[in-house]
Amino acid sequence: LSGVLANFEACKSQATFDVRMCKSHMCGDCTLAWCMESCQKLQEEHSGCRCEDWPEARVSYSGEGMKGAGKYGDVGDYSK
Repeated sequence: LSGVLANFEACKSQATFDVRMCKSHMCGDCTLAWCMESCQKLQEEHSGCRCEDWPEARVSYSGEGMKGAGKYGDVGDYSK
């Protein structure tokens, strides 16, 4: 774990990004389509920012480990 944190570099708007992305329910636990779309827009607004606790391989909100991926849209009972 310390190797992942050692490679973390804060972006220019890291403090704002942390509050709105990394520590928010909307981008952390919410699996509604609206939340996911809003967080993707937020990532675009803060290009190059990432959460310190994300795995090293995850470079954006939509990257590996995204909560709710594959949970709405074309899955479930209504996809058939």
